[in-house]
Amino acid sequence: MKKILTAVIFTLLVSLSVFAQKTPDARDAAAVVDKLFAEMASHNPAGVADQFTKDSNLTAVIRTKDGKFVVRSFSGEAFSKNFAEKKNEIKEDMYDREIEAFDNLVLVYGRYVFFVDGKVSHCGVNAFQLVKTEAGWKIANASSTIDPTACTEKEKKRKADAGK
Repeated sequence: MKKILTAVIFTLLVSLSVFAQKTPDARDAAAVVDKLFAEMASHNPAGVADQFTKDSNLTAVIRTKDGKFVVRSFSGEAFSKNFAEKKNEIKEDMYDREIEAFDNLVLVYGRYVFFVDGKVSHCGVNAFQLVKTEAGWKIANASSTIDPTACTEKEKKRKADAGK
């Protein structure tokens, strides 16, 4: 009986997660994350900044070459300035994402691969918190791990044009 109850609860939780991903709000919020990645690839600082709330916060947990971790925090506006000058072709592919909607808050999180000039640069996890504003869905908070050593064999084989 305990196994059956556990299976029923698990099925309900999975069903709720799938339902949350299919709501229009969840899809619209997730589209903001996709738009952010497109604006980054286009090296458009104004477009990047426009995806964030005025008081947004981003946190990056970065593995350095010597294996230590450094934590950096900055605003969406400050982050956008990284794209003012085009130095390389870049693409962020958040290929494995989960989406959960809670009224005017949507969470988008999952694994990603970051490409520079068509080659895998690093991998990690992104976690975005989006809020519904008068101007539409905006990223209020985001956290990412950035680790050149964290790519799985599957991720190392991904191509920059995957998901097109």
